[in-house]
Amino acid sequence: MSSHKPIDRRSVVESNYFSNWGDLWYPRIANSILRPASAIRWLTPNQVTLTSFVLYALAAALLMVGKSWALAIVLLLPVSYILDCLDGQLARYTGRTSPIGDYLDKTLDVLKIGLINVAMGVAAYRLTGKDYYLILGFISCFGFLFRYYIKLETMFGAINRDKDYLRASRARRHELYATFDAAKRAPMTIRQRMNWLYVRHHAVLALDEAEHVTFGALAALFWRPDLWCWAFAVGQLSLALFRLVERGGQLLRDPESLTYPLRK
Repeated sequence: MSSHKPIDRRSVVESNYFSNWGDLWYPRIANSILRPASAIRWLTPNQVTLTSFVLYALAAALLMVGKSWALAIVLLLPVSYILDCLDGQLARYTGRTSPIGDYLDKTLDVLKIGLINVAMGVAAYRLTGKDYYLILGFISCFGFLFRYYIKLETMFGAINRDKDYLRASRARRHELYATFDAAKRAPMTIRQRMNWLYVRHHAVLALDEAEHVTFGALAALFWRPDLWCWAFAVGQLSLALFRLVERGGQLLRDPESLTYPLRK
């Protein structure tokens, strides 16, 4: 008997306390197909990662081809992200985690963001004839990458100032996850439930990978890449500027808060 079978498949789903609203359901869908996926002996987590990327790249290419491929794009984008959620679960469930797997997962995720922004910009340009949509696609991509840079620079600065930062941050994260799991099971007053809803959904405008595929599929369904470009360009740049001020304020007034898991 293989060693992974006794593991509860739900235990390999990472806590979504600090995830966006889109990540509340995609990992659950991936978890529902985890057992059949793990039964395919030749299937590795890295193969799932690469398949996810290929499907995403295909969807981006079809976006630039035209509206006739809209339904295929609507299908490909969510499926690619479900596989993106599945690769890590499969690695943990089967005990096949690896540094190269984590590296591939993280780097290809960022490459996907670049692809869909370019594709949406081109699709909007072809739809409207307005070349500024190419610039909006660039702004959206820049805003996402700038958020990443702010997060990483904040963490690297914290590490340089405090060699114990990573250990303290890891401990804080585990404490918060435990508190989150306990809160889910505890009875709540109306006020506590309202606060719970705020904690779970206050990041509704944080446009990350799940939101790219969800709104990307909707944009393809109604063939409005122009609206997608406006929403993501404004949203990504606004959030990046907010993070720039927020992290600066934390560094000046409340460096202890930087041990909490940092959002992009």
